[in-house]
Amino acid sequence: MTGGGAVIRALVKGAAATPVAFRLAARLRGNRGVCALMYHRVRRRGDPFPGTELDDFVRQMRWLKRTCTPIAPEELDEALAAPPSGRPPVLVTFDDGYRDYAENAYPVLAELGIPAIVFLATAFIDGGGLIWTDAVTWATRTSPCTALTLPWDRAVTLPLGDEAARARAALVTKAHLKSLSDPDRERWLELLLAELRMNPADGSAGRQMLTWDEVRATRGLTRYGGHTHTHPILSRVDPVRAEREIRLCSDRITAETGTAPRYFAYPNGSAQDFTEETKEMVRRCGFELAFSTIGGLHAPGMDRWAIRRQPTGARRLGDYALLVAGRTASG
Repeated sequence: MTGGGAVIRALVKGAAATPVAFRLAARLRGNRGVCALMYHRVRRRGDPFPGTELDDFVRQMRWLKRTCTPIAPEELDEALAAPPSGRPPVLVTFDDGYRDYAENAYPVLAELGIPAIVFLATAFIDGGGLIWTDAVTWATRTSPCTALTLPWDRAVTLPLGDEAARARAALVTKAHLKSLSDPDRERWLELLLAELRMNPADGSAGRQMLTWDEVRATRGLTRYGGHTHTHPILSRVDPVRAEREIRLCSDRITAETGTAPRYFAYPNGSAQDFTEETKEMVRRCGFELAFSTIGGLHAPGMDRWAIRRQPTGARRLGDYALLVAGRTASG
């Protein structure tokens, strides 16, 4: 794209974020559906884990409040049945249950009156520690090593010379580990951490997950949902363990909050990460809706056990507006 074309595209994206233009475009598109936004961490500068910067999150939530209709999950069916609106319905969700939800995100949501769902991986709320994907991120970003030889392919060595290289190494290693059965993933993860000379169990990463006291303290605008107990990819474990993970997660949330969770999100959540059998397990364990990470708007008639969600990596409000509209930032 030429320099002039890039400028024009940036101006168009910027205009798309203005409330008047966004609402007019929403009416012209006539889209019926709900945008479920998927967040993980809301971070402050200097946090070693990637996520949405707090300043960006504040701008995004203020924009949602001005421009859209933030809804609670119990309003989903009503929102899907409603005619298209210039203020489209948006559902804000968070995966995993990170402590920065209470410290950074919830105060913003409370100030603006925006409800949210937080899906908890309950083993880490119970006992701290790191979800395995976070263990990989933390280890690759903070390892004393300057290069990483992959334990599953000794012919490949990844540089760890700077922050960008470490981020790439984390992406490469997590992608491979996600492709494995859970027993194989656990075995290779242990060898990977040894290669990086890092031990997540030593506590040096600090507590990253919410405590149950923090869960209870933020229930005013938060619906807490299930995300399994130890965060395995459910299609990679045997059915007995998969159902145990789902049910134990529900039981722990019920015991600690006094309310059975109604909503569930599949770990990793892409189409290959859950099956029809998995959906039936979620139903049997008492959940009413289940969320995927498949992108796009969730439209009337779509599978309520695989609700679509949009990622939230866009920093510019123009790109963010496109995501809320159901498009990609580049589309």
